[in-house]
Amino acid sequence: MPTHETVFVTGATGLVGAGVLKRMLGGDPRLRAYVLVRDELRWRAASRRLGSLADRVVPVQGDLTVRGLGIEYWTRHRLAREVTMIVHAAADTSFSRPLAQARLSNAEGTREMLSLARHCGGLRRFAHVSTAFVAGRQVGMIRERDNGNAEGWVNSYERSKYDAEALVRDSGVDWVIFRPSTIVCTGVEGSIPQINAVHRALRVYHRGLAAMMPGARSDLLDVVTADYVNDSIACVTVNPSAARKTLHLCAGRGALPLGELVDGAYDLWARDPIWRNRGIEKAVLTDLETYTLFANSVIETGDARLGAVLSSLSHFIPQLALSKQFDTTVADKLNGCTAPPVRSYWSAMLTQLLNGNWGVAAEEAA
Repeated sequence: MPTHETVFVTGATGLVGAGVLKRMLGGDPRLRAYVLVRDELRWRAASRRLGSLADRVVPVQGDLTVRGLGIEYWTRHRLAREVTMIVHAAADTSFSRPLAQARLSNAEGTREMLSLARHCGGLRRFAHVSTAFVAGRQVGMIRERDNGNAEGWVNSYERSKYDAEALVRDSGVDWVIFRPSTIVCTGVEGSIPQINAVHRALRVYHRGLAAMMPGARSDLLDVVTADYVNDSIACVTVNPSAARKTLHLCAGRGALPLGELVDGAYDLWARDPIWRNRGIEKAVLTDLETYTLFANSVIETGDARLGAVLSSLSHFIPQLALSKQFDTTVADKLNGCTAPPVRSYWSAMLTQLLNGNWGVAAEEAA
């Protein structure tokens, strides 16, 4: 065992990568880190949030979509000599990319990271951040051991991450795969670090722009907090018992039925007299086929505004009707705890969305 560990992190300017890096550095004063950086300005902003921990971090200019990661020869040689752990958290998380483009970042980028990993003589762990939605269109109980999917996928992101997982499992390195569900807030206080598809969908219904929502009241919606995901990855990556394990970082048994989540949202919105006086009806929960007919009919009317809104949801919202319960047995055992129940922060998250103007300013700034 070396006198100190050295971790190489991708996605260190993103929500998960940055959070994991900060926790790993804070938990081990001897740890050194390299981070793959494509955008130097974004890294400067991210490094300021690390404070004095940034003194132990060395940025490496590179790009997942370039052969050899675009890393110059001597730097690559140094990484191969020093790196003992890799946390691959970078990804193109857009749901609407053409599949070939999504695969370039998510699958081929992972292939390039694994190539580097195989040259790291002292590597003891390759931690791959995937997504729970590699399960795609499967419904029912999704086991952590499930690797295959015969039902297809909702979008190119899910498919490309599925492809990346297959590369990791066949790589020959010591790996652990993390599958978080959708991160909706930082912690149980409900603060929102970045806006995603769940928040955008809620905004559509708050504005009364869609009369239907796919899904049944009993269907489960699994969302999770960033704190839980980042704590789990930082902790389990260094755990020898995690070798070749796949973990669902999901609410699991703490997920809530879609009907309860929708009721909670509309009840909260109705406390605002201005919103209440607009007379917006609660969206009707319906099956996916009926919702698709509704969405297509709206798009065919030629209403550019509503058409754009529903088109933007088409790469995500079908998942609401594909009810899943994610098994978290392995994650719970290795973490020693479960994810916070969705009920403990859903209302707080909704309140933060309203108070923050639905993240409009943050999205415009980004």
